[in-house]
Amino acid sequence: MTGTSYRVPKYPVEPGQDVPKEDFAIIERMPVKSLITNPATKTDLSGNAVEVRGHAWSGDRTIEKVEISIDFGATWMAAELEPPVNFGAWQNWKKTVTFPQAGYYEIWSRATDSEGVSQPFGIAWNPKGYLNNAMHRVSVRVA
Repeated sequence: MTGTSYRVPKYPVEPGQDVPKEDFAIIERMPVKSLITNPATKTDLSGNAVEVRGHAWSGDRTIEKVEISIDFGATWMAAELEPPVNFGAWQNWKKTVTFPQAGYYEIWSRATDSEGVSQPFGIAWNPKGYLNNAMHRVSVRVA
């Protein structure tokens, strides 16, 4: 763990910018994150409903809620969240989603941890891509 491993710049940088080693800070905790594991992106659905499933995690905190959006973040639906099986474990979640009509949709997930911190829409760029906890999104086509 020398050099710039598990470190991010202490200030905002642009892609490709050279950052001196002394301007990197050690990552002290991992941010809140959720992942959609079902359905897979680019899935063609034959019906208008699907069970959306996934996992959420926040390092040394627990997940308090996971929400799903199918309208690009305009509205959010609460998912059913399971407690962690032990300290620091990923938590499972699920939500049956019904789409209002046929067409293209993106399913978004966002988690909120026990300190009230939620996943952002996007993150600041960094040279190694660390701490990427942007809302996860998968696309589906409803027939």
